[in-house]
Amino acid sequence: MMHIVEIVVDPLVWQVPLGILTVAAVLFFVYWVYIGITRRMAKRRHRDPLGWILLSLLVSPLLTWIILLIAGDSKR
Repeated sequence: MMHIVEIVVDPLVWQVPLGILTVAAVLFFVYWVYIGITRRMAKRRHRDPLGWILLSLLVSPLLTWIILLIAGDSKR
């Protein structure tokens, strides 16, 4: 005689992982926008975008923007 096992999963179980994924996706998108702004600011000032992007990842995008504004245009 075979027994059939039924597993019932409460739909509320998925709310926490989906909430975490949603928050992570929003944070990723916002940080991607910050990186784009940093890259654009560095290119307009004739500076190396990669270095400034790495700095913004290590420190903060807002602080990097302020430093770029203070540093001004590169004399090439």
